[in-house]
Amino acid sequence: MSEDKTPLYDDKILEGYEYDGITEYDNPCPVWLLYIFYFTALLAVFFLGYHFGGNSKNATIEAYAIKLKEAQTQTPVETSVQKPEVNESELLALLQDPDALAEGGEIFGDQCALCHGYSGEGMIGPNLIDNYWLHGKGKISDIAVSISSGIPDKGMAAWADRIPEQQILHIAAYIKSINGTVTENAKEPDGELVEE
Repeated sequence: MSEDKTPLYDDKILEGYEYDGITEYDNPCPVWLLYIFYFTALLAVFFLGYHFGGNSKNATIEAYAIKLKEAQTQTPVETSVQKPEVNESELLALLQDPDALAEGGEIFGDQCALCHGYSGEGMIGPNLIDNYWLHGKGKISDIAVSISSGIPDKGMAAWADRIPEQQILHIAAYIKSINGTVTENAKEPDGELVEE
């Protein structure tokens, strides 16, 4: 058998800490571990002061109370939907304007085709090429109102603040111009049938 060559540290042996031939020594922790411990203790004290400090919570509650009071005193926004200021006969004239229809088709392809399909056949949104309408009676003004105010409960955003009203009218005229066309894979009709 070989002789045990582990150095004995008689001055560091803890009395009574021997089990199964293993002796425990009293070695100090490494310095880097002590620094981490002191840092986390200071960090904990800082976060306790920040979280339970008297000023932080009160300031947040006071700011919230001020905003709530301001919101309550403001006049409510008018929720009624306003139709465009042009009459239906002027809107029908847009159907004869190829530049307006081209611009409306381009914007429709960029902004609306993701939900309604490039030909208006309907995808996520409803089919726009049949005579069934969910909102309005299929007039250009009704289509323009739906575009500008959106249909929030169906996930359609309001476009009134994003694009000018003239472009909204051009999109509405384009949608009216593709009404009645036939496309493959058109979505099933939704809404009421409107006879023209």
